[in-house]
Amino acid sequence: MKVGLPDYIWAVVSFIIVGVTFHYGCLLYGLLAIYLLMVGLFMWHISTVRKRMSRTVAVFGTVSDYHEAVEVRRHYYPIMKYETEDGRAVSSVYTVADTVMRYEIGSQEMICYDPDDPIFFYFANRENDMVKDYYRFIIFGSVPALFVLMIIVFAH
Repeated sequence: MKVGLPDYIWAVVSFIIVGVTFHYGCLLYGLLAIYLLMVGLFMWHISTVRKRMSRTVAVFGTVSDYHEAVEVRRHYYPIMKYETEDGRAVSSVYTVADTVMRYEIGSQEMICYDPDDPIFFYFANRENDMVKDYYRFIIFGSVPALFVLMIIVFAH
């Protein structure tokens, strides 16, 4: 996931909300407000990614290699080589991690790339990869948010 200006603004606003609501003794309201801001920001990200995906062009690309990263466990990022409509050769790393090497090196796969930014692509049969983490954060974040809401409701 790319971190941009809205993310930094959200972080600053979150710190301000925590400070102000803590100062006035209503921190739980602040935490709930931060979750709602987070949901709004993630929905904006989802909308932006879906809009970008709507203007992509489908081509066949070749899996040339994998980038490996060891975080908690080993993750693989396929490196794709493909040619744009205007004949430009592109080599790009998929931005979504996988725990297995899903594709054979050298295999031809259908991908969709953004003509305005040919480095951005996704696998044609895996469109949801680009937004699933946002939905996951919204859903898992709802558990503590509901807990905070229950405390607010039952405390008064």
